[in-house]
Amino acid sequence: MLQVLLAVAELSGARRHPAPLVNGAGDISTGRSVKRMDSFELEPGYSTGEIPGKCIKCLAEQELYNCLRELLGGESENKEMQQRYEMLLAFLKSPESQRLRDESEKYLAEGRKVTLRLSFADGKPKYELNIG
Repeated sequence: MLQVLLAVAELSGARRHPAPLVNGAGDISTGRSVKRMDSFELEPGYSTGEIPGKCIKCLAEQELYNCLRELLGGESENKEMQQRYEMLLAFLKSPESQRLRDESEKYLAEGRKVTLRLSFADGKPKYELNIG
């Protein structure tokens, strides 16, 4: 839990999408094999005078804090929420996050739908920008 609090001190909404669990990488804290969240998505929106939107970074930060609130308020350990938190934190610390943010904002300004899928592949975070 101390790691979670330290990570939040280092960083400052996202829609929640249910994600299936699959066998995957090991638990960072114990090194044991655990079921790992497959993926989840963030759907940024373009802000206009009438419609407020949020960039990918803002959505990731909002979801990070939602996860933290749930983890700190929960009576039992929630592995899926911990894994979601880890994925979001990895994304926000990633050098790729700024590039993906810039690219998504360009497409949003063109009126296109943008979705960022966060996942783990071979124990490493993976980010995929889908343009509709």
